[in-house]
Amino acid sequence: MAVQPRTGDWLDLFERELAGEPWRDVPARLAAVVDAAVVRHGTHGYAGPVMLVHAATAPNAVLRTLPALPPALWRPSLAAAWAATAAYAPAGARALPPAAGPELDEVMARALDTGDAHAIKFIDTLSDAYARRSDPALLAVAARSVEQIAAD
Repeated sequence: MAVQPRTGDWLDLFERELAGEPWRDVPARLAAVVDAAVVRHGTHGYAGPVMLVHAATAPNAVLRTLPALPPALWRPSLAAAWAATAAYAPAGARALPPAAGPELDEVMARALDTGDAHAIKFIDTLSDAYARRSDPALLAVAARSVEQIAAD
């Protein structure tokens, strides 16, 4: 099953969803988008592992560069990152892998061994989410994602 583009005006939907919300907490909102996209790769990555890497790495890149941006660009940057994450999804979720997984440094070594830039970027992004959440399920997502990306 391939990942299909969603239709609709995502930026308009974003504006409606967050109308009236305070914008001073953009870094936390971006982190939440990244964290959700990382978990989503664990449930939906089977359908397009490489494509769905970008759903996590794009908002993470915005989050990392946010401090260098003028505050006037924060809201449009969050909107663009959210749109990149929301744009693609397969039809159905699969269960997350069992919570036990290898340590993050071992998974990064596996990603490096594949030589696949997408696997490396995804594990780098996942490591940021893991630093925020310390959720052991993310370690299993990491291991599964490297396998799926390498096979794609």
